[in-house]
Amino acid sequence: MFQNVNPTTTLTLEEAIEQGLTDHLSYDFEFLAEDVPGQKVLIFSEDVHTDQLLDLHNIYVEQDIAGMIFRGNLQVDNSIIDYEPDTYACFLLIAGNLTCRNLVAGCVPIHVKGNVYVRETFIGYYNHGEVTIDGDLHARLWIEDDHQTTVKGTVHAVTFAPKDWTATPDYTDWHDVLLPEVATQLLKEDYLFAGNADLLRLIEDGQPVFKQDLLRTGISSDEFRQLLYNELFAPGLDSLTVTQKPWELRLTQHSDQPGGWENDTLYILNAEEGRSFVISTAPGKPLFFGYQVADDRFEEVTDLTSEPGQLLLRYFTRACAIVNAKVNWNRYYRKEIDKEQLWQLIWLFNPGDNTDFFLAVATELFHRVALAADYPYTYIHSRYPEDSLRRGLDEVPGATVPVALLDGLLDRGLIAELSYNKPLSGEMETLNEVTMLYWNTLLKTPPPYDEDPVSEEYMHFVNTEMQPQGAMLIRLNAGMRNYLLACMPVAAIPQLKQLADALDVTVEF
Repeated sequence: MFQNVNPTTTLTLEEAIEQGLTDHLSYDFEFLAEDVPGQKVLIFSEDVHTDQLLDLHNIYVEQDIAGMIFRGNLQVDNSIIDYEPDTYACFLLIAGNLTCRNLVAGCVPIHVKGNVYVRETFIGYYNHGEVTIDGDLHARLWIEDDHQTTVKGTVHAVTFAPKDWTATPDYTDWHDVLLPEVATQLLKEDYLFAGNADLLRLIEDGQPVFKQDLLRTGISSDEFRQLLYNELFAPGLDSLTVTQKPWELRLTQHSDQPGGWENDTLYILNAEEGRSFVISTAPGKPLFFGYQVADDRFEEVTDLTSEPGQLLLRYFTRACAIVNAKVNWNRYYRKEIDKEQLWQLIWLFNPGDNTDFFLAVATELFHRVALAADYPYTYIHSRYPEDSLRRGLDEVPGATVPVALLDGLLDRGLIAELSYNKPLSGEMETLNEVTMLYWNTLLKTPPPYDEDPVSEEYMHFVNTEMQPQGAMLIRLNAGMRNYLLACMPVAAIPQLKQLADALDVTVEF
């Protein structure tokens, strides 16, 4: 196997299983032994030092080696790489320490009872593999992509996780860790699988792949301001809450207005770890770093090389990643709407001739829908979180604009929401509030409509009487199961349909 070291003992996989040598590894070796008989397990009693590349899948396939057990330390002045994410590779069980240039683990089981020292990059990718490190992990960069790595000791590495698989990854965006030319070469629509063969070949060949200045050593005023003054702040908004479990960020911007915030402030909470920090400043003042030690009490962090200081740096890096992700989310779901047509649409719901009274209502509705169009994240998670939760907008953010319009009309009593599964007789008070506002009319619910939920048949019944008088009951449908009903002059319905359709609201009658 190794050019300069021979194994002390060579066993069959079946013998290794019988002797309990594979018990520390989470893999069905009995199935492997039955499915692929004749596999060997090499045991090395002394320390092993080699400069060979260890291709763990190739070792398994080409040399019939199911695994290697090291009673001492393993030092590889090269890379250890498993290229296969979904098929078996040669396992490693190391009683001492493991040292190597790069460590890339896919489907392979690896257990190191000592410490792991990776000079460059440790990558764990795909969920069929498992790496267990009983000691500490030392690496320049640890990338975890849908993998199962357990470090029982301390992690001394910059961490990256595109899906946040580690507790507190320093980075979640590939652009932050890859060299620009490598990002251009490998990223497809900003996506890269950490087990990508082209990426692993570059690592094996010793090519520059990752940025060298990944470890944050401080926080500048410009970095703080760039995070705080982000695209999620709508005009007139000076406070914002951004959440992504287990994280909660509270951002406030200084304002000279009466009742405004005195400081620019970032509060970072990790609910799982139960730790929180605050960074704040006032115009012309240096940054203040605080570590929460009790409710409403922070101790100043003056040394960023201390344990609280290092944790603060990691929390700030994570906050930057979260905010950047939400900004990108907001850009993706932002919707261009015709503001002039929106204004015309809202005025179709004026219940009378008093334009002065309705102007304030229309302005409020306009700003609500405009916020949903331009700042969907802020609308859902900060400005109207309760309404958005009730509508499930976090799951269907593409519906934010039409839902914002309809919920705004509901809040002002300009339309009625009737349940699709409750008897109409119990819903008529809600509907009649709207019909009285627009028509000064109370609708009736004769049998069989009274005991059934609102339906197209009932709307037809009402409109048969109302249409000759120039009015109709219409349904505004934005994909909600309930009936959202409005009273509208017949002459205005064609314009209403045209304007509402532009906002993904269907007019039905």
